[in-house]
Amino acid sequence: MKKIAMAALLVSFGLGAAESSALADPSYSIKVDAPSVKRASAGVAKIHIVPGPGFHFNKDYPAKMVLDGVPAGVMVKKLTFTAKDAAALSEAGAEFDVGYTASQAGKKTLTGELKFAVCSASSCDPKKEKLSFTVEVK
Repeated sequence: MKKIAMAALLVSFGLGAAESSALADPSYSIKVDAPSVKRASAGVAKIHIVPGPGFHFNKDYPAKMVLDGVPAGVMVKKLTFTAKDAAALSEAGAEFDVGYTASQAGKKTLTGELKFAVCSASSCDPKKEKLSFTVEVK
């Protein structure tokens, strides 16, 4: 596991446990499931990318998720995820699992960036989105 100092970053999404992003782009949505965990216990936040109606996730595009802001007291198993690291990857969407352990109680916000592509019958569109989600440590 790598321990990363907290970075001061702009937050595009305020995604918490089981919240969906409210994007202006109807071609996809991003959902984060981040159940609360006890201090010093392992937790997993699940990042879901779901194509909108009439679109599919491009599983051949080099999808990537990079965590670039991890608060002090939180250790993550991995900072960079590629399509090969996805817990699920199909035309129906993708899921990245972020494993972590927190040594301090409280709400901890992690940030990063997602890169992926969604396609319709007539086009494929690469996407880049800022990501921010909060985990609660008890």
